[in-house]
Amino acid sequence: MTGRLALTALNYDAGGLIQELSALGWDTTGDGTPDVRLLIAADAGALPRYLKEGWPTLCLATVGTEAESALLRAGAHMVLPLDTAATAVAAALSALARLAAPGDRALRVGDLALHVDRRLAWCRGRPLALAPLDFDLLVLLAERPGQVVPAAELRARLWPDATNSAGRLTAHIHSLRRALGPAVPLHTRGHQGYVLGGAGP
Repeated sequence: MTGRLALTALNYDAGGLIQELSALGWDTTGDGTPDVRLLIAADAGALPRYLKEGWPTLCLATVGTEAESALLRAGAHMVLPLDTAATAVAAALSALARLAAPGDRALRVGDLALHVDRRLAWCRGRPLALAPLDFDLLVLLAERPGQVVPAAELRARLWPDATNSAGRLTAHIHSLRRALGPAVPLHTRGHQGYVLGGAGP
């Protein structure tokens, strides 16, 4: 998938990349409403003020883990190293354009971005491979970030006809924790339920 691209390069010569993206089918002329936005800077700290709500945005910058997390918290959808090949940049832009298609409900919890209708999850700009029920569980938790979602409610929503689903829920919570890692904490609150994001118990 290709489309219209809004590009901002700060103190960086992006001429070669623009030519390659154009050759790969991206419209970089700036005419019309863009589908995605590309921000480029050698200094990642210069980019957050250019991030705008509602714009699916890819950032190219020289980044470490801390700078990458800062950009994602500021609103970037994906962050790649400054020296990423044009073909990989084009593939990332295509993924963002698909995610931003009309009708796609999006949820965000810290470094986690969910695209509910397309059933895609990204953490710190990288896609998560989730089993279908893990994704459904993650959506239920992400709809109420920082709040306790009762275990009984989760079981009723995921397995409405099952009488003994406690073990299943525990298994899927464990699977989600493995997928999310420390980037997006998933807390157990005693027998009350589970909390996605926020401070620990």
